[in-house]
Amino acid sequence: MSERLHLVLAGATLALLWAVATTVGPFSDTTVNDLYVYRTYADLLTGGALPYLDFDFEYPPLAALPLGLAGLPGTAEATYAVSFAVLMAGCALAGQLLAARLAGAAGERGVHGREVVTVAWLLALAPVVIGASLRTHFDAMPIALALAGLLALARNKPELGFALLGLGTMTKLFPGLLAVVALVWLLGRGQHRAALRGGAIFTGVVLAISLPFVVLDAGSGSGYLESFTFHLDRPVQIESTPASVLFALGGSDVTGTNVRPDRYKSNGLDGGHADTIERLFSVLLVLVLAGVVALAARARDARHLVLCGFAVLLAFVTLGKVFSPQYVIWLAPFAALAWAWRRRVVALLVATAIVLTHVEFPSRYFDLINKDQTVIWIVAARNVLLLAALGALVLELLRTPRT
Repeated sequence: MSERLHLVLAGATLALLWAVATTVGPFSDTTVNDLYVYRTYADLLTGGALPYLDFDFEYPPLAALPLGLAGLPGTAEATYAVSFAVLMAGCALAGQLLAARLAGAAGERGVHGREVVTVAWLLALAPVVIGASLRTHFDAMPIALALAGLLALARNKPELGFALLGLGTMTKLFPGLLAVVALVWLLGRGQHRAALRGGAIFTGVVLAISLPFVVLDAGSGSGYLESFTFHLDRPVQIESTPASVLFALGGSDVTGTNVRPDRYKSNGLDGGHADTIERLFSVLLVLVLAGVVALAARARDARHLVLCGFAVLLAFVTLGKVFSPQYVIWLAPFAALAWAWRRRVVALLVATAIVLTHVEFPSRYFDLINKDQTVIWIVAARNVLLLAALGALVLELLRTPRT
């Protein structure tokens, strides 16, 4: 069977599983989701309101595109859910193809085709492994942009790559970490001019999208800047690794309730050792990110770039004070790539962690709010698995020969 036919069949399988598994049966639970918030934003946007100026908006500007495109004025909640799911399915199919092509572009000579096919088929299973979170959150869009940026870099098109990473960053901030890794990787390859141009293009994209909101906002307040401080000020989120430590130590209270989340639209832990643990993990996160970014200069091949990118995302997700369940959507393509490139331990650890995330969220999320010990241990086990994956991947990067 040809590679192209494999890609078509894997894409069709993803679409079929998306349509069935995320809407019917054990993988379709949407007890907790962001669709109501998204639809509220869509109504405001289609009514002519501007994010940051006319209403609070906690995402970067381009996040308004998928939220607004899924709704028209007066769209019912059920209709919005379907249109948003179709839009995210398109993003997931694009991400599947981009990840598969990235497996070939950054793979070893002689086995490109096998790696491409492996990644495509592994990602076809995403609706079963991740569940309905795929269709109730917009993370499939920024990860597709991030994969497109990495693919362009792997094909020696740094200007395009940084432009795409800039667009991804303005959709959801995490692709900015990949841009930093890519910049150091190019410098390590001796491509200083390409790094300079790429960094300038990335900065230009971010500024071009941000400045209109900053300028318009100058006379009325600081709503755009507050969208960033919103995330800095929020407490330790209850599914994060710092929260697992706080649950073990005791003495911290859950913010919000089952019925009403806190003012950051989630549930966190406050009091007790919360401030100390948050600071310790913040320092650890910065140190690990700096170390992984430095490792990006160690080797010249594109596979090393992708694996370093995987490591920074693992660090951000696992050591950060917020670990929303939809973050595993970012990790899934990289886990598939790691498996295809025979980093099987890392891939299996991350895949198991993704499954445990689905076990906890959304069906047992309210139990976590109520400090059910079984669910606390499930989340803690998930976090330990991702920490182990991060450690294994960093060791792998440290063993990479300098080139």
